[in-house]
Amino acid sequence: MRLVAALVVLFGMAACGGSETTVTVTESETVTATETETVTETETTTTREAVGLPPRVARKHAALLEAAESGDYEELRPLVPDRFSYSFGAQEGDAIDYWKNIEAEGGGSPIQILARILKMPYTLYRGTYVWPFAYDKQQDDLTAYERKLLGDLADDFGQGTGYLGWRAGIERNGRWAFFIAGD
Repeated sequence: MRLVAALVVLFGMAACGGSETTVTVTESETVTATETETVTETETTTTREAVGLPPRVARKHAALLEAAESGDYEELRPLVPDRFSYSFGAQEGDAIDYWKNIEAEGGGSPIQILARILKMPYTLYRGTYVWPFAYDKQQDDLTAYERKLLGDLADDFGQGTGYLGWRAGIERNGRWAFFIAGD
């Protein structure tokens, strides 16, 4: 059998011209797939500007809201003008002292209420922008949605007199005119 194989090889070489050999070269190619990941970052900035306010009123509103949200009455002090209504009766001290006394006596936190009402819609009443919107409404005129916005402040209406709860007003020129409760 070996002899037959050797003869086949010799005859094969003779038929090919003798000394030529065939070499088979195998190439392999490696392809690496690269994935590109695109990451999109979105930064959302929420502004709490009340829509439709004149620029001076909008600036004062934003300053008051920022100071009130700090929870520090002293942040409000530079915003309180000389002519300012904070009480219906004569009080010793200033507005800041008055609000601190209310809080100390367990009457709630005027600064927290100020922050809360300034986040609500406003109304324009005789040239003054007033928060909350209920200022010039009667209790019976409130919609279910408006009652929900007011929450417990919806109980602050006098019989036939309108809203008597805490309210803040800013004049068209940007002067903070009042932050007061009662009648």
